[in-house]
Amino acid sequence: MEPLIIGVLLVFVALLILVMFLFLKKTVAKINQQSKDYFVDKLQAYDNLIKEREEKLQGLNKDIEEKQKELEKEVVRPEVNSKVYLYDIKNIDFQDEKIFTKMKEVDQRFNIDTVKLIKRFLKEHFQDDTVLEYNNYMRVRDLFDQKMIFRLISMRSSEQEKEVKELLRDLAYLVDDFKKKNKRFEVKKFISYFDDIISKVDPYVYVYVGSKDENYDSIDKFIRTKVDSNIYRGVSIVYKSKLYDYSLK
Repeated sequence: MEPLIIGVLLVFVALLILVMFLFLKKTVAKINQQSKDYFVDKLQAYDNLIKEREEKLQGLNKDIEEKQKELEKEVVRPEVNSKVYLYDIKNIDFQDEKIFTKMKEVDQRFNIDTVKLIKRFLKEHFQDDTVLEYNNYMRVRDLFDQKMIFRLISMRSSEQEKEVKELLRDLAYLVDDFKKKNKRFEVKKFISYFDDIISKVDPYVYVYVGSKDENYDSIDKFIRTKVDSNIYRGVSIVYKSKLYDYSLK
């Protein structure tokens, strides 16, 4: 009788080990897939940005080459024994006076005192009534680092929700608000939702400039200067998810 019981126990243990192995294999596959999806999303965003910049650069190079060809056709190249020709700069055929007129008009219209503009913006729009709320949100947001995200996406949806609520503590109601618009809890979508809430109470004024040599952080402790290479003149200001554009792109 004893050998029979031992045999049954061995078979049961073997089946249990098999079930655990299959469960772990499925869990690892799920973690790998979610990790890949997360990084693919990020890489795709960077690829799109790089592709956009490359297309703009190719367009500029093409314009420069075409202009160079036009100049080579129009410019008279004198031989060694030829006479010296004097040109009136205003009457050169390939000079487009409209371009210079337009550039002069642009310079005049965007000849603004940026420091005064930013100070006036602060006076008219800035409010520091969301600083405490923002700091409270950011204290919690910092907990969702890369390591934490990897740990969360390896869990089931219900487990993710429970873990996030424990991390949020007094802000756990945000999970309930999120679920009103989303049937299933997903930590990556929730973080995007959380970031959107934070941006609406962000007390910092982000000033986007066209050159890295420009910096207005010294005007106020809530000013953050950022570079946008698309800006030709002026500045763009982003404050609490709203754009105030004073630039030419």
